[in-house]
Amino acid sequence: MTRILSIDPSSNKAAKSNTGVVLIENGKLLNFWCLQYGVEGFRSWHEKEFSKIKCDKVIFEHFEARENSKSRDNSVLETIAEIQRLIPNAEPFRNGGYQTDVPNELLKALGLWKFGKSHHQDIRASARLALFYAMRTDIEDFINGVGKELYERI
Repeated sequence: MTRILSIDPSSNKAAKSNTGVVLIENGKLLNFWCLQYGVEGFRSWHEKEFSKIKCDKVIFEHFEARENSKSRDNSVLETIAEIQRLIPNAEPFRNGGYQTDVPNELLKALGLWKFGKSHHQDIRASARLALFYAMRTDIEDFINGVGKELYERI
């Protein structure tokens, strides 16, 4: 059984941005959090929740600063720096191709599409990243667990 804690970091400027966090064990959602934006939101969550979480892997969406435009919000890097400071073993992971490899229909079938009254998109992105990570790094028990979850739900 592999538990992945997956984090979709938010902007540190945009107050309507949220950090999405999920804890998934072999394709089954164990818990999710929709954090207040930025460094303070992540730090507060970490202080209250992280020590209670048992997981095998912590990942977060890799982000590269964008040049050429002053309208681009690169403040996500500040949130990422805080994630790395508080969880030194957290691994950045690129999400290139994750919408193709982990389609919406799969997230819906696994119950990883809607999350109460929260900002679904941020939590959904972290769930998609967890599945994508497991696929791309060949975590066999996790992938088999996804198959089992699908079989039981269909």
